[in-house]
Amino acid sequence: MSKTATLIAVLVILLRCHPKNEANTEPLKNPEKVYSKNGLLEITLSPKEGQIQLAGKTYKAWMYNGSYIPPLLHLTPGDTLKVHLINGLNMQTNLHYHGMNVSPAGNGDNIFRIANPGDTLNYEVIVPKNHDAGTFWYHPHTCGNSEQQVSLGMSGAILVEGLFAKLPPAFKQLKDYTMLLKDIQSTDDLKKTILCSPSKGVQAVFKFDSDKPRQCTVNGQINPFIDMQPGETQIWRIFNVSANMYYNLQLEGHQLYQIGEDGVYYKAVKTRDSILMPPGSRIELLVQAKKTGDFRLRTLPLITGSDGDKYPEKTLATMVCHGPSIRPLAIPLTVNYTLIDYRTKTITGKRTFTFTEGPGAFFINGRKFNMDSIDTRVKLGSIEEWTIINASDEWHCFHIHQLNFQVVEIDGKQIEFNGTNDIVNMLPRSTIKLLMPFTEDYIVGKFVYHCHILSHEDKGMMQVIEVVK
Repeated sequence: MSKTATLIAVLVILLRCHPKNEANTEPLKNPEKVYSKNGLLEITLSPKEGQIQLAGKTYKAWMYNGSYIPPLLHLTPGDTLKVHLINGLNMQTNLHYHGMNVSPAGNGDNIFRIANPGDTLNYEVIVPKNHDAGTFWYHPHTCGNSEQQVSLGMSGAILVEGLFAKLPPAFKQLKDYTMLLKDIQSTDDLKKTILCSPSKGVQAVFKFDSDKPRQCTVNGQINPFIDMQPGETQIWRIFNVSANMYYNLQLEGHQLYQIGEDGVYYKAVKTRDSILMPPGSRIELLVQAKKTGDFRLRTLPLITGSDGDKYPEKTLATMVCHGPSIRPLAIPLTVNYTLIDYRTKTITGKRTFTFTEGPGAFFINGRKFNMDSIDTRVKLGSIEEWTIINASDEWHCFHIHQLNFQVVEIDGKQIEFNGTNDIVNMLPRSTIKLLMPFTEDYIVGKFVYHCHILSHEDKGMMQVIEVVK
């Protein structure tokens, strides 16, 4: 082969290895994983203020252990998770284990415990032996500060293992990617606000501005590439760990095979052209490359109601498909997973919750959040039907801690049973019916339900529930 031919061949390989459409030349990097050993995962997390650089811009970030993408906590059912949270911020913080079906009492998933600046909170979370395998995450849940802390980067992934026991044996060899969708504002785009403090004197600080654009990242990277061969199948676990942002995901030229969401695997695998992800949601996918080329994983344009937000199309990552073709695996029709259809059970009570808003404030049943009140009290063993009404002109997304619910009806239309959720999106002027199983002993205690648009939660759209024996 001549030198010219060799050079051309090398250039072709380089072009195939790196995406074209404004992509970063970095491959997607999975978060660092921390595994449990002998039934215990013990870790110290310390949030502190820092900075990150993205595409030549400076970003203020609040990070656990100095990392914008902190460790992924890898658990198995029956494990104990011990977290020592050392507050290195100048404001209160705490931790919530989103989607985990664990106790809200004592030093478990108790959002009513607060760490003041310099304090340490010790958590001990017992993962039940029958806990669902799947995707969960951790983030602060302090009243009034959740949006700011999550927006600046305080969120990380949790994985409860068990997927490969539910798929055909050949799938155990697949590449497996965890993708945290985070958005952040550049301090170069924000104006400094002058604050005067008796203890710290005059300070110049950056203040979050909801009208300024936010940079979308995947695992803290701007449009990384994901390497695949034609015919190859991969597992993608995608987490929307944004404070407020919606994503409507689409992979150019491909369908997505969804096997689960919100930490629960489906009865039947669903083929999707696009998938809507409200704040806090998680999805698990089988992705199969069809042909050679570069294909954008993008979020499509969205408008969340006449009083809501407008989201432009953005490229999040690029799948780069090259090399020799391999024989594709057959996509399974089902996941080997046992689920309870609560429509077959006795309903013990019914409740209605109406989500409304006013200037700068958000309400459930006309009330703003008060952590010292019990808005809903439920007896252990109950299975209730909850009607959730969005009486506003923008989207909300309903979330409850400690348990999953079954969506049975949206605007009068019956919903096919395929699994359970901990988040459901609510369109403007819509009505959703849910079945809520308060049946496990570990949920005795106080926890909350709220809109998981954290701006709405912080401004009042949250209430306290107590499960009693």
